[in-house]
Amino acid sequence: MSQTINGIKSLDKLAYDIVCNWPKFIDFDPYYRGVDYSLVIRFYLWDKVGRAIRIQNQLDFGENEKYQYEYNSFPFYHTPMVSQGKFRRKLLRPEKTIFIPFQGNHTRNLVYALKQNRSIRVISKSSFDILETTEVIRPEKINNKGSWHMRLYAAVLESLRTKDIKLTELDKKLLKNQIKGCVLISFLAEKELKRNKPSGLYVHSDNHPPYINYILVARKLGIPTFTYQHGLDCEHYFLDDCFADFVAVWSEDRKKNYLENSIIQPKDYKVIGNYFLEQVKEHNLKITDKTVLFLTRPHRPIKCYSPSRNYLEGKQILEAILKYLEANKDVKLIIKPHPMDLVSLYSESVQNVEYEDRVSISYESVEELFQKVNVVVTEDTTSGAEAMLYKLPCVHVHLAASDPVLPFVKYGAALPGRTKEEIFTSLEKIFSLSDIEKKEMKNGQKKLVNDFIPPGEIHSLTDFISENI
Repeated sequence: MSQTINGIKSLDKLAYDIVCNWPKFIDFDPYYRGVDYSLVIRFYLWDKVGRAIRIQNQLDFGENEKYQYEYNSFPFYHTPMVSQGKFRRKLLRPEKTIFIPFQGNHTRNLVYALKQNRSIRVISKSSFDILETTEVIRPEKINNKGSWHMRLYAAVLESLRTKDIKLTELDKKLLKNQIKGCVLISFLAEKELKRNKPSGLYVHSDNHPPYINYILVARKLGIPTFTYQHGLDCEHYFLDDCFADFVAVWSEDRKKNYLENSIIQPKDYKVIGNYFLEQVKEHNLKITDKTVLFLTRPHRPIKCYSPSRNYLEGKQILEAILKYLEANKDVKLIIKPHPMDLVSLYSESVQNVEYEDRVSISYESVEELFQKVNVVVTEDTTSGAEAMLYKLPCVHVHLAASDPVLPFVKYGAALPGRTKEEIFTSLEKIFSLSDIEKKEMKNGQKKLVNDFIPPGEIHSLTDFISENI
């Protein structure tokens, strides 16, 4: 087993090294108009190189067949978003502006807080039902008449060939479209930034398109850039880098990881805690039914970056949990799938059992679900750490041949589930923990929460922006 794990670990590291260093293999200059495109397109290669290595090493589990139905399902990552607003800069009364090009649930509270602050005006590419059209930037025209995107695409394939990495035909087709689109995104970002001249730029994620395009273009233009951690890692290597000038993080642990591993170091870090955490409600201790909550990580083929990961992991974990339910008629199961997971695989598994009335798939918030369960089975997930705020007994499951990313078991905050048999055994044990064992787990959970997701205040982030804009 250990020999297999070490072999898989070497494949994971190989994939990451190829994704990061492909220009060096053929002495290719990835810079164009001041932007390093080897950094921009890494994200497009994360899953493709991993998939190629899996297939070459016969680790793909029929991935190609599943992948063909979703390979081009997320055009947001390579499609320029042209805004339709009416913003105009005030030439006579200059004001500080923060450009938040892409809004979403991770930016909503920040936009509200900055609007209340009033010292910095927020502008964006969309209103997101928060901003007025006068705070949304005007449209820009772009075109891609040059040949850079084709040179870049050809260079990637040439470099991968030197390492005997053969992308699938679908991946080559998609990569060509992604590279063409991402070059346009950079062109659009430069036009928008030059016209609107913001005092700073904020993105909720800085390590993949379209966000990294705006970060790198803004840095080229001397515009301060900001980002803030929005989750815990579920992959080794691939999430080690940050690219913004000013990086706010939840914990000293994340700061330490960036300091040790990121190839680009920001001008400053600030540890501000996790302001996304909702007020923790006291767990309902009156629950009498034995109910397990299964929290999944992303399993879509496009989210399996390391060769050691595969899209069937979640289904295999569910099979182990269902076996426990089959042997324990008084236990119920709620499945909370990650938004980037393959829900159909869980539905199919549940339909094939006689006790499907005891199993449900839920889209309620985790905060609501924590009130309804006694035990949590979690992969490497932020929600798994959040369950520990509620002092819920946890089993940390991970069936990949690589090691888990999050140290839930090492902290004593969860029981282990590295095999189907161990998942069954840990579920049997967790419903009968002694008072001493419960106390030890709660102590481990408290330490893990403090080390990884300590609570934070949004004003710490707005202050960090105000101080450096």
